[in-house]
Amino acid sequence: MKAWLPKEHGAYGQVTFPLVSAFGVAGVSTAGVLLSIAVISGFLAHEPAAIVLGQRGSRAKRELDASARAWLGCCVAIGLAAGLLAAARLDHVARWSLAVPVIPAAVLIVAMVNGREKSWFGEAAAALAFAGVSVPIAMAAGASTAVGVAIAIPFALLFTTTTLAVRVVILRVRAGGDPYAAAATRRATLVVSAVATVLIGVMTATGWLPTQVLVASAPGLLTAAIVAARPPAASKLRALGWSLVAVSILTTLIVIVTL
Repeated sequence: MKAWLPKEHGAYGQVTFPLVSAFGVAGVSTAGVLLSIAVISGFLAHEPAAIVLGQRGSRAKRELDASARAWLGCCVAIGLAAGLLAAARLDHVARWSLAVPVIPAAVLIVAMVNGREKSWFGEAAAALAFAGVSVPIAMAAGASTAVGVAIAIPFALLFTTTTLAVRVVILRVRAGGDPYAAAATRRATLVVSAVATVLIGVMTATGWLPTQVLVASAPGLLTAAIVAARPPAASKLRALGWSLVAVSILTTLIVIVTL
């Protein structure tokens, strides 16, 4: 079982916190539970898919290919069945919300098949897919579109900006370091964080978004900006990872308590 668990530990938080927040704010529904099963099944399909695609090395593919295909098929079958059942139980007015996580998930699949999962757009697609699933789950329990979006936005910004910030740390040391790529990614992180803050501030001031969205987004945006501006040493990546978990927990609590 351990061999099939995703190796990217940060992804566990990306899966868990939006689900917990959506259920915490909107409540539990049958369609919402089915959607969460579909999401978890897709998450568990990642590692066997990587083995089947040869992205874990030739030895892993040679030794584990058959069992990986079986595990992948099981996860895909469960995920599709749960997703279709969830869509059938969703109110027809809310079914459009399934596109919110499905579109970035499709981009992620294409990126993975082409060996670009670890690119900036592959990781951004994963972040948006995990955050976006909170929209249909919240709406499945009877919440409005506005509430679903208010849950998703803080996590979408948290995951995308902190992922970019962590890339700055990695690019500084990977294969001897790439100072140009690191500098470009640092600028991108700071620009995205600043623009997102301004846009959410304006949308809050004009009534397009509730103030809670700005409050819940602030910890993630601030953390990403700090990490990008003053990236820690690569030896501190584990500590940085736990810090990001703490920020994710704080964001979850803010979302649940204020919405």
